[in-house]
Amino acid sequence: MKTLFILSLFKQGYKIKVSTLYHLLKGKRTVSVLMNGFLFDNFSYFHLFPTLKEESFYHLLQELTDQGFLVWEKETMEAEITDAGRQHLLEQEAVVIPYINHLDGYKYAKTEEEMWRMLQFLVQVASNLSYQNKQYIPLEASPRYQVKMKALVSEINKQAIGLSMRKEWQSVLEVLSEGEADFIAQQFSGYQINGKAEQQLLSDADSFKRTMYRKNTYHHLFHCIEALPQTAILQRAIKEELEKNKNQSMLQTKELWQSGYSLTEIAQMRQMKPSTVNDHFLEMAMSEEVEMLEDFLPEETKIQLQQLPPPCQSWRYAELRQQFELDYFSFRLYQIVQIKKERGKYYGA
Repeated sequence: MKTLFILSLFKQGYKIKVSTLYHLLKGKRTVSVLMNGFLFDNFSYFHLFPTLKEESFYHLLQELTDQGFLVWEKETMEAEITDAGRQHLLEQEAVVIPYINHLDGYKYAKTEEEMWRMLQFLVQVASNLSYQNKQYIPLEASPRYQVKMKALVSEINKQAIGLSMRKEWQSVLEVLSEGEADFIAQQFSGYQINGKAEQQLLSDADSFKRTMYRKNTYHHLFHCIEALPQTAILQRAIKEELEKNKNQSMLQTKELWQSGYSLTEIAQMRQMKPSTVNDHFLEMAMSEEVEMLEDFLPEETKIQLQQLPPPCQSWRYAELRQQFELDYFSFRLYQIVQIKKERGKYYGA
């Protein structure tokens, strides 16, 4: 399963810098790493494996190379999927999809454990409150969770919390697959009920499969909770952790930009290098539903880049700037716009 997952990262068919891919999985937040993930449709795998060892990663690449599924050029440290690799992915598609189809590491991986623990704790507290039972051992003894739970419960009608929870969970779980819903629900503890451990529910799976299934299912769950009204108890329970996944400095730049300030003015106001603000904007362009990105592109630059043969993922900045005047920010922003258009996720004019 490990090698199959790594092979799926090359599914788009482009040559990928393997060191940058490694840093993406580890969660290194630089524009070059994020751009690599965005360009090759691996953005959702950001920060999935923060403890991944470089030696282990390269060992998996070598396995895939030996099997004939990858071509790995050690001189340039780039790898590309082979025809045999594509065929193998097609044959194993049904195997790998349930483990990756809802992953969104950029939005959830950093605090996924904290969010899940908070949701489990909330179910336990709500269940016992419904039966007016105070004699139970809380799942969380840490003040970190206890304080947050007390603050949340103090804002909720305790007589109606059971009904509210049932309605919210029903609306969320019915969106999940039957397997995902069972996996979630059977882990909950409550009044006279003890939830099962992950190992019990996935006893036939190895450690890597359990990790992937858990992450994929939880990320799907968090996505469904985000779709609830902002007043929903479930959303309020994990709101703080959801925000922690985001680049807070980037969000400050976004707020100033939406208030009407130019990127130059923002750099002056925040006492930052213009390149840092540009990096914030590129990350924002990749990760947020921002409009009118093309307004930042000089018309001459757009005309020159439009003359280049697709796909834009194959373009090299160092080569292009030898042909005509081109700054890094405009080059990357143009790529983002083009890819968002291709994927139906562009919100400009």
